[in-house]
Amino acid sequence: MPALVRIFVALLAAAAAVCTAVAEEPNAMMAKPAGDIADVLGQDHGVCMPDGIAVGGFDLVSYRQDGGPFLGEPGFAVDFEGARYLFISEENRQAFEASPKKYLPRYGGWCAVTLALGRLTCPDYTNFQIEDGELLLFETTGFTNGRVLWNTDAAAFRKKADDNYTKLNNSE
Repeated sequence: MPALVRIFVALLAAAAAVCTAVAEEPNAMMAKPAGDIADVLGQDHGVCMPDGIAVGGFDLVSYRQDGGPFLGEPGFAVDFEGARYLFISEENRQAFEASPKKYLPRYGGWCAVTLALGRLTCPDYTNFQIEDGELLLFETTGFTNGRVLWNTDAAAFRKKADDNYTKLNNSE
């Protein structure tokens, strides 16, 4: 019975994701096949960083700490690769500076699951998971939780997201 329930929940999550995508962009699913990142190449890729503050102002180190993530403070800011990151303490700021690639979110901070589906969306910065040592961020819209959908077939979503992110980076 639990396996059947998991399958049913996964199907509901997938259906909700399609319904949400169609409701938000009625022709998006029909105009281009899922995974075709071409429709987002002309978008302003800084839309998720108002005032240049990355990750919604959350402390990247705190994603790996109990109870995290926590909103950072301007007094513990670091500018890195064109974005400003905020931290909750000098200790966290120094940890980031010592190894920024360890803490930066995968896929440039975009929602991992919608990237796999061929769209760029800003995530809900509190909806995340650490997978293979990498921070993945996910959106939450309507009835759809991107993290739950991702976990229905993480390997397939990761492959599509990796492919689409490569296409996105090669076009810039």
